[in-house]
Amino acid sequence: MAGTRLVWSGLEELKAALRQMPAALAQEGSAIVYAHARSAQQDIVAGYPSVTGRLRGGVRVTLEANARFGAGAVLKSAAPHAHLYEFGTKRRQTKRGWNRGVMPKAPLDKQAIPKIIRWRVRMYSQLAAMLERHGLKVSGSFGRAA
Repeated sequence: MAGTRLVWSGLEELKAALRQMPAALAQEGSAIVYAHARSAQQDIVAGYPSVTGRLRGGVRVTLEANARFGAGAVLKSAAPHAHLYEFGTKRRQTKRGWNRGVMPKAPLDKQAIPKIIRWRVRMYSQLAAMLERHGLKVSGSFGRAA
């Protein structure tokens, strides 16, 4: 084996590509994450009643400040009564006993959380497809796409 020699042509190019891969994946992944967060936002807003501007206007998406290799977005409602619409209330009354009524729970097709879950499953599927396009193997289950 003393005279054996291994020549790897393109090794420096491969090393450079591997160094760039995390940044490229993070950038492409961020675009996927943000696009799905915005789609979920639009889906939620479209399901809210039109008579409530604060409920619709309170649904916001912000990009998370991540490290070089991360991707993230936050979807939340800034409307203080969003939970009342989503989950409803029991019979309520003031300290003096005045009836304030019952707020019924939003119908399932109008609730935000099921919509968020559906968009998250779609996002995970697209992120997995992106990784596979870049030559990585992805395994596992992301839930049921709807």
